[in-house]
Amino acid sequence: MQPEPGPAGGAEPRVAHGQAAQEALDLATVPGGRALQRLTRALALVGGVLLLAAVAVTLVSVTGRYALNTPVPGDYELVEIICAVAVFLFFPFTHSVGGNITAEFFTSGLPLRWRRMTDIVHDLIFALLAALLTWRLGHGLADKFANGDSTILIQIPFWWAYSFAVACLALLTVVCALRVVAGITALRG
Repeated sequence: MQPEPGPAGGAEPRVAHGQAAQEALDLATVPGGRALQRLTRALALVGGVLLLAAVAVTLVSVTGRYALNTPVPGDYELVEIICAVAVFLFFPFTHSVGGNITAEFFTSGLPLRWRRMTDIVHDLIFALLAALLTWRLGHGLADKFANGDSTILIQIPFWWAYSFAVACLALLTVVCALRVVAGITALRG
């Protein structure tokens, strides 16, 4: 690492793009952060297993369709719901490790302190958006539950998938809020 001149004339270590944000916003530095990291990692692993299940359903269905002329009934519906749930299971972990795509073109030349402040603002905005999405999807969940909407062929109730989405977005909101706290803690330290 090469030293980078800081605002007070001192030297700050220069790090690779995105690495400074990860160091500044480590969730393990806040109370409950380690447990949240373990939970989000476990959910992401479940999401990965679900994607493998979607691949298996597709493989069995395509093989059955062409080899035995008997596809899996409702395979499109199953794969659609499985993938939707898996994607929502990935969101909290991805953000907890700073894995979302960021455009660092303008911030990469800034001092570490300014990059940390930018990350805090980003996480605060992300927390507000995640809370808004949680609220709105919660209304969708209530609507799907009240109406009893389900898939056409195999009659899987939509509210099941919505409940996972709402829970994962709520967890994403908590992750974003804790990243704000971790960023402020790192900024003070």
